[in-house]
This record gives sequence, structure tokens and C-alpha cells, in this order.
Amino acid sequence: MLAGATRLSARAEPRASATDPLFDAHIHFFSSDIAAYPIDPRFAREPEEVLRARIMHAPATPETVFPLWQAAGVVGGVGVQYSGAYKTDNRYVLDVADAHRDRIATEIIVDARNPASAADIEAKVRDHHVDALRVTGLADASGHYPWLDSEPTRAIWALAERLGLPVGVTYLPPKVTGNAFAAIAGLADRYPGCTILFEHLGWTGGPNSAGLLAEHATLAARRNVRFKWTTLDIDALTAAGIDPAHCLRDAVRLYGASRIMWGSDFGNTTRPYGGIAKDARDSCALLSAADRRGVLHDTGRATFRRRA
Repeated sequence: MLAGATRLSARAEPRASATDPLFDAHIHFFSSDIAAYPIDPRFAREPEEVLRARIMHAPATPETVFPLWQAAGVVGGVGVQYSGAYKTDNRYVLDVADAHRDRIATEIIVDARNPASAADIEAKVRDHHVDALRVTGLADASGHYPWLDSEPTRAIWALAERLGLPVGVTYLPPKVTGNAFAAIAGLADRYPGCTILFEHLGWTGGPNSAGLLAEHATLAARRNVRFKWTTLDIDALTAAGIDPAHCLRDAVRLYGASRIMWGSDFGNTTRPYGGIAKDARDSCALLSAADRRGVLHDTGRATFRRRA
């Protein structure tokens, strides 16, 4: 399963129905009202002037996103705090979700090493529509992730477990590392009551791989780890000449569809939403109808059932 690439030329004809309902478990909202919601472009993947222009001219707001959802058959989703624009200032995504509780769940970013974060999280959960937490960052000079798993972060993980809040994790740059997978495994063992959302499948392998690597297998038995299958995965695999449908089939065989949920990454991924949704359905071409529905809708909806 984990060795030997399946090339794009071998792709089967998609069997996913264009009417399969979608739940978008990973979408980024942002506003062109930068007076009310100032942006912080430090460390963004784009030059500051490009990010600012995109935010001003193509904001991702409920008013712009909901028609795209309707056209694509999306019934709801998760507003994931957009680190590239707002860092840990979660006000916009919270305002969006508070106004649209019936359609949008939230995943807010926290600084797990900040001693004040625990109290801030409890206040936000009390006063707003909060469904999950998110941590993200780079490796340090030693190749480890102290923002993810170190003594100062443990209060946040314990709080998330107590409150029943899933925790999304994205580490950067987008390349599989054994240290990141080992950290996730350790957290899953230490906090068995906490659902960990390993975003973007923890990244995938490049050319001459099948997409999944040996590191992915280390999390198979850790049932409290779930995975987001996103457009970033689909695009990276396609660029590497690997069929996303075969990689997703392997992931479902390894983890089960009840642990994998689709997310568009729209707002960060800038291509048209309709094409993103089509790619999501096409990536499920080798799955059974039940597994396809799990990945595209049921797992995301169930994971964010707390208030979604």
C-alpha cells in the first residue's frame, strides 16, 4: 500500500455522483473590511502586496461563499481561522459563525504556549460559536515542534480534552516529517479523549511514492486521530504525477472513511470553487458509496456535530 506510485495515466473513470452532498471541513473566511478586521501578513505564503490585493478584491465572506456552496452541493462547513491573514486574531471567523450557526462551525487558532490562552479559550467557548481549536507553525532549529507538544502546551491539550473540542494541526513547510508524526502519536496516546485533526493528511509523499508514506501507518491504530483530505493534497499529488484517487483509497483502507473528511482549503487555495468540488468528488472514484459519503460529508459533519 505504501510503496510504488500509481501514475495519473492509470486513473479510473470517476464514479462519484455530482449530486453527492459535501461538507466542507476546511474553508478560510476573510473580509475586505480591514479597518474592522486588520490583517497581519507576516510569514504568509504570498508577498504582502499580493495577499492584501487578494483580500481587498476577492474576499471570502458568507455573501460570496454561500452561492458557491449552493452551486456545488455543499450543505455546511467549518470556518478555519486563516493564519495567513489574521494569525491568532479570531474575531472575523467567530463573527461569521455567530451569524450563521446553522451552516458554519469554527476552528480557531490558539497560541498553545501562551499561559493566557486557556482562559481565553474558555471565554470564547462560553460567548461564541467555537467547535474546534487549531495549532500551526514551523519546526524549530532541531526539527521539533514545541508549539505542538511541549510542557507549556499541555494545559491547552488537557482543556481541549475536557471541553470536547477537536484540535486541528497543520505543520509547515508542507513535507512529511517523522518528528511531526511522532508528536501526533504521542499526543494521541497522552490525551485519548481528545480528537486530533491532522490537516492535509499530515502531507503526502512526492514523485516515486504512492502518496502515503511509512509515517502514515504509525497513526493507523490511534483512533482518536482523524484526517483532513484537502485540495492541497489533491493538487500536490497531481503535480507529482500521482493519482489522488489511489492515494485516498489507500488512506481509507488504512484509517477508515470514518476518520477522513474533505475540506476545500478555499480562501487559501485560489482556484474556482466549482473545480475544487469536482476534484473532491473525482478523488473518491475508487471508494464505495458509503465510504465516499463518509469522506465527502458524514465524517466532517459528525466531527463538528457539537454545534454545527
